[in-house]
Amino acid sequence: MKKVLAIILIISAFASMTYIVSQSIGNYQGNITKNKHAKGEELYNQRCATCHLENGEGVQDLYPPLQSSDFLRNDKSRIINVLLQGLSGPVTVNGIPYNSVMHPVSGTDRDLSEVLNYVYARLGNGEYTFTPEEIAVL
Repeated sequence: MKKVLAIILIISAFASMTYIVSQSIGNYQGNITKNKHAKGEELYNQRCATCHLENGEGVQDLYPPLQSSDFLRNDKSRIINVLLQGLSGPVTVNGIPYNSVMHPVSGTDRDLSEVLNYVYARLGNGEYTFTPEEIAVL
C-alpha cells in the first residue's frame, strides 16, 4: 500500500512539474513575442492609433482597419509604399469601401519596419517580416 501511495505521489509531482514547466515556457515565449514587437507597438500607438485605433479596428466609413486586413495581406511592397508616400482616394478593405487621406508616416527605415512587423504579427495580418533594407529600397 505504501508503494502505491508513493507511486501516486511521484506521478502527481511529475504531472504538476510538467504543467508548471509548460506554463513557464508558454509565458516565456509570449514575453519574447511581446518584447520583440514592443518598439513597433510604441511607434504604432504614437503614429497610427489616432486614426486606426489602438486595437487596429479602424473607424467605420472613415479609416480602414489594420486588424485582419485583406488589403495588408495582398502586396508587401504596396504597404511599404503606403507608409512612405501616403494614400488618397478609394480603397476597399475587407469588402468595405473607404475614401480618405493617409499622410506618409515619418520615421527611419528601422522605425517603419518595426511598425509594420508589429501590425503584421500582432494584428493578424500574416507572416510577412519587414526589414529596414526593404524599406530603404522603395
